[in-house]
Amino acid sequence: MNYKMQKHLMSILLMLLSLQISSLQAQTTELDLSGTWGFQTDLMDFRRGSLSPRYNHALPENIELPGITDDYQIGYKSPYRHIDRLTRKYEYMGPAWYQRDIEIPATWKGKQIFVYFERTHWLSSVYVDTKEVSKIDYVSVPHNHDLTKFVRPGKIHRITVCIDNRFQYNTHKWNHAHTEFTQINWNGILGEMKLMAIDPVYIDDMQVYPNIADNTIRVRLQLNNTLKKEVNGDATFMIAGTDYRLEHKVSVASNDSVTFVEATIALGDKIKRWDEFNPNVYEITCTLNTSNDKASYQHTKSATFGMREVKQGKNHVLVNNRPVHLRGNVENAVFPATGYAPLDDASWERIMVLMKDYGLNHLRFHSWCPPKAAFRMADKYGIYFEVEMPMWGKDAEPDEARYDFFRREIKGILKEYGNHPSFILYCNGNEITGNFDFIEELTAEGREFDSRHLYSGSTARTRVKSDQYYVSQQTNKGPVKVYEGLPNTDWDRNTESDVDVPVISHESGQRCVYPNFEEIKKYANSPVEARNFEVFREMLDDNGMLDQAHDFFRASGALTVLEYKAVIEALLRSSKSAGFQLLSINDFPGQGYAPVGILDPFWDSKGLITPEKFREFCAPTVALLRYEKSAYFKNETFTAEAEVYNFSSSAIKNAKLKWRLTDDQGKVLKKGNLKTQTIANEDVSSIGRFSIPLTHITLDQTQKLTVHLSVNDTINNSWNIWVYPEHRSLMQSTDQVLYTTVYDEAAKQQLAQGKTVVLYPLPNTVKGRKSVFHNHFWNPIMFAWPPMTIGCLIHHEKPVFHDFTTSYHTDWQWWDILNDAKVIEMSEAPPALRPFIQVIDSYDNNKKLGIGFEAKVNGGKLLVLAVDTKKDLDKRPATQQLLYSIDKYVKGDEFHPQIIVEESFIKSFLTE
Repeated sequence: MNYKMQKHLMSILLMLLSLQISSLQAQTTELDLSGTWGFQTDLMDFRRGSLSPRYNHALPENIELPGITDDYQIGYKSPYRHIDRLTRKYEYMGPAWYQRDIEIPATWKGKQIFVYFERTHWLSSVYVDTKEVSKIDYVSVPHNHDLTKFVRPGKIHRITVCIDNRFQYNTHKWNHAHTEFTQINWNGILGEMKLMAIDPVYIDDMQVYPNIADNTIRVRLQLNNTLKKEVNGDATFMIAGTDYRLEHKVSVASNDSVTFVEATIALGDKIKRWDEFNPNVYEITCTLNTSNDKASYQHTKSATFGMREVKQGKNHVLVNNRPVHLRGNVENAVFPATGYAPLDDASWERIMVLMKDYGLNHLRFHSWCPPKAAFRMADKYGIYFEVEMPMWGKDAEPDEARYDFFRREIKGILKEYGNHPSFILYCNGNEITGNFDFIEELTAEGREFDSRHLYSGSTARTRVKSDQYYVSQQTNKGPVKVYEGLPNTDWDRNTESDVDVPVISHESGQRCVYPNFEEIKKYANSPVEARNFEVFREMLDDNGMLDQAHDFFRASGALTVLEYKAVIEALLRSSKSAGFQLLSINDFPGQGYAPVGILDPFWDSKGLITPEKFREFCAPTVALLRYEKSAYFKNETFTAEAEVYNFSSSAIKNAKLKWRLTDDQGKVLKKGNLKTQTIANEDVSSIGRFSIPLTHITLDQTQKLTVHLSVNDTINNSWNIWVYPEHRSLMQSTDQVLYTTVYDEAAKQQLAQGKTVVLYPLPNTVKGRKSVFHNHFWNPIMFAWPPMTIGCLIHHEKPVFHDFTTSYHTDWQWWDILNDAKVIEMSEAPPALRPFIQVIDSYDNNKKLGIGFEAKVNGGKLLVLAVDTKKDLDKRPATQQLLYSIDKYVKGDEFHPQIIVEESFIKSFLTE
């Protein structure tokens, strides 16, 4: 090869290498900052005292970021066992310093340089070498610090970051962005963390406003021009989605530090809309190319959006002009595995899939705003979000510093997450009190700032002028809350919900389940521990009932499932209701610990109900029945009005509607059809009425029957009813069996003769607590109102129930029994004595309680039943049947109590 050829090849290689280096320089606009950082705590807060702040020195310890101090057992090792919440293993609240020496690439000369933290908690302060750059106190959005004036490309700089997780303003200590009740008050840096270098003319913000009427979008760009000299060029928009691609270019010119550019882009007929059934998401990428007489500049920014509009309807939120009914859950930042809300897509995808699995389409973020990954996954799966600031209670009382924080925070949320189609509702916060002129200011300015969402001033408190929807327990027409069910279903919340804005039922459900102590081990690798569960378990053990812990959990959990079915169906029957927000499908581990979910705090199933069964009464289409009661005499007729709740994607044409009555073995006793018809969409439709005379039903050994209703054999729902013969002669004494309401000399003599006494004292002669059907509201620690019980464990295998069909838990047939009874305190009874109707005490008390028990007393056989047998007994078929079963039992050969109790115990729970 001659010299000339070698030189030519060398020139080509050098040119290629130069191009490659240039390409690398153009691509290297970000530096990932995850990894090892220097670290030091600062509980004395030397920065505020000007006493040799940490940025003056190399920090002596190391920490891995992203992460939080709890991951490295930094802080005060807590010796406590908090009862009202999970216990944080290592508590740290104060400034903490993070430090790294970073070489700024020489190729970044002339660029704007930022350090970006996706989520910090709460205040972040950045220092370059020994100079303070800036402080940012957003809670809900990333922190982006401008380092341009403080760094020199090609030089190594020491970047020191102070994260201060103390409360920066006097805000409510329960808001879910900060409280130790749910996610912990962590200190650290999470999610994406990076250095960014961008050209001096760049896109600071890009907002997309869909218009579904003409299939266009209005795109609004904020261009920042740090040159402060005129530049010209173009912005090229690339819009891409499944089987869709469009390019659009507009000219731009900027001669000011901030320039706004708007473009209206026609998307054509192939663009698809976004909603819960068709979550079509598109990505818009804008490439900005500008230049002046000295240089050319480029910047690219992307965003996701959906063709979705939200409007205020008469009773419903309208998505793309169609009414939606919100079947929601309240999300309280409950993430005990990490102590903070996840920032990865996979974790949020799991939650959105679970939401869909359980028939839900809506998630309210109670007094906090989730990170971007949550919005991305909600966009993908079609979940409607309500987002709030970290605002609660007295946060609207006068405090200008706090007010200014909220003014910044709302705009930060709307700017950062406003493009996401899942973000349909915004509310300032939870149950706010104070200055509602300020709340109106925030709400009105939010509406003016970003019209892509509906706005509300506060949940469950004073209405403001700018409200476009209302989440509450109450309207001016009455209660819209539904916390518990009834043994009849012919009721709704229509009248109360029919006001001037759509009304969403606030924090529905809230029925307490006894804790599952098996969950304790799930916290082994968490920053928190369920030490309160350990205390509750020890109390139960001290009271001799630890072996019943799982039974208490199962029985109370089954009752909660029963209640939630009734609660949800009542709100589905309410065609004028905009929806509900269940509190909650997963447990809330604070405020006294509220295990109200069918999922535990880790979003894992408790095994109480399958998603498939839950969707029978919580789904876009649900078969419903209205009927007057759940317990019948055999000579009565069951009559029901059938309805279909249909908020699916379409009407159901030529729907085949069937009903049937089965026994507890599934045998069909009666069946029939309703008129084939088209079921309207976006409504609750009455589809017919049917009656079943119960006289000719052969009961055999069963009294529990099930009424089924189906739509096209694919949509199914069912309800249990109970049918009993009428008993006119009950509680008849014989020589061997004495029925008595008082423990008197006759009763004592009967027992002394080795005979049987059935003691059924009048409720006002029993010292114990009042009996109720429902399990406790929310939790008994926060709301310590009587009777502080969590349902009943029924020892259904006992022969006393041979002629009374029941499960191990209470169902609606127990309504007229339990609401007319008293709860006997049985702590002084022998440990081996277990009542056959055992009331479950609150888990922070764990006393043995009962309504019915049997024992040996003074040589005789005693059965005690603290149920009112006088009040309207002719209208209480289940109570009659229970008494009949008891009568056969005590007069038969199987009644042989084994546990001996002293007479003093019997006297202890009687007033006379």
